[in-house]
Amino acid sequence: MRIYPTIACIVISLCLTSCLDKKPRSFFAEDGIIFGDAKKIGKEDVFIPISFKTSIVHSAQIFHDVEWAEKNGVIYINAIFNEPPFSKKIDYSGGIVLKKPKLQTYDLKYKDPNPSRGIHDIGKIKMP
Repeated sequence: MRIYPTIACIVISLCLTSCLDKKPRSFFAEDGIIFGDAKKIGKEDVFIPISFKTSIVHSAQIFHDVEWAEKNGVIYINAIFNEPPFSKKIDYSGGIVLKKPKLQTYDLKYKDPNPSRGIHDIGKIKMP
């Protein structure tokens, strides 16, 4: 009856491989992080469209969402992917919403999940 432990190991390994995974900047093409013009939504908030193009087609990985934070005029982003067979629903709306921006210009930077790989400049975003 050695089949049950083998099946249990296979199921557990499948579950572990379907985790959400933050990707490094090198995962994307050189010009693969693209942002558009900021647009006002509501009275005070701003929507910043951001899209991603990978350097290699990764058919087994599915884009999930963007983790981001704003600090002292810099917006740090990180793309999150997941893998089948138990892929989670895509939560990404095509951009980020900056609540009540206080500045006229923000720097957009990609924050690598591995701190030793650093932070990468993407560009400047002007508020509408």
